[in-house]
Amino acid sequence: MKRLLIVAMAALLAAACTETKKAEPVYPVGDRAFFEVAGNVESIDFTQETGGELMFLYDKPTFTKEGLFFVKDIKYKETKEGDKTILELDTDDEDGGGEEYIKCDYDSKGRLICLTGWEVGTSEIIYDDQNRIVSYSFYGLMGMESEYKYTFTYDKGINPTSVTIEEIHVDYENGEQKKQTATHIHKFEYTVVDEQGNWLERKTDSGEVEKRTIKYYAE
Repeated sequence: MKRLLIVAMAALLAAACTETKKAEPVYPVGDRAFFEVAGNVESIDFTQETGGELMFLYDKPTFTKEGLFFVKDIKYKETKEGDKTILELDTDDEDGGGEEYIKCDYDSKGRLICLTGWEVGTSEIIYDDQNRIVSYSFYGLMGMESEYKYTFTYDKGINPTSVTIEEIHVDYENGEQKKQTATHIHKFEYTVVDEQGNWLERKTDSGEVEKRTIKYYAE
């Protein structure tokens, strides 16, 4: 009888714990994945322009509650193409397009997978099933024929441990097209990480220290 009572109490306690346990909140991914943050992030403030090799990246990105950065305070038209959502942005209110025109393609998870525009060329972005960037490449930047590809590696966390950068530049000699390729590898050491697992400070293998402040939406 005593044994049965203990088993019954254990079952009741387990049921009580199950009822009171809160489910982990799930927040929209959106452009946050591209900026290497997870959770209900409202804004990121870099002490320097980290990742500024793409001209459309700002050092103080702010996100909507849906996780979007590129459409904040900008006029846009939204259309559907299969599982993709396409946003066509006009960041110049006067002429309605031209060099200010940007087209963003999002997958079914709301992650930016392709960005097209004059200043940024065309960028293609690939993620893994944990919403981490596997690689992104862009070409046609400012009308140039150069191409850049960034490939990231990870351990078990959400922050990349290294990035491999491939640069392909096109030159012309005596009317003939020639390609020059250069490859660079940069490693990261994370010295400060917040409760969400997002990095706040990291060191590069060149000794440079990168810092950022992350603000979250109130629950």
